[in-house]
This record gives sequence, C-alpha cells and structure tokens, in this order.
Amino acid sequence: MTEAKKSKVNPELDRHLSQLLKDVMKPHTPGTDGPSLTDKMKVIDRVLKWEAIKGKLNDGDWGSAFGDG
Repeated sequence: MTEAKKSKVNPELDRHLSQLLKDVMKPHTPGTDGPSLTDKMKVIDRVLKWEAIKGKLNDGDWGSAFGDG
C-alpha cells in the first residue's frame, strides 16, 4: 500500500475487536460463569472475518475487474 493511499481500515473497530477477543479468551476462575464456547467461537469468527475484510481493503487490485465481462 502506498503512502498516498489512505487506509480504509477503521482503527477503532480494529482495537475493539482485539480487546473483545482478549476479554473472551481470558481464563476464568472455577465456579464463575465465563463466556460459553459458543460465545468464544462467535468472537473468533468475527475477528477472522474482519481480518479477511482488511486484507481485501488493503489490496488495491481486489474488485477492480468487477464488471469487465
């Protein structure tokens, strides 16, 4: 990515998802209710999707041939 091209990635969203992942994966003490496995997997899925979107946003050629059919 060139310097002139501004990043389309929202840093606030990036920080929020990172913190959410850290919070959900923290070990919890026995006897307390922590996030369920389903909740953990939902967060992991969101983070993985966000990483895929960031990869596409930062790739200048992605989607450039749309409609060239």
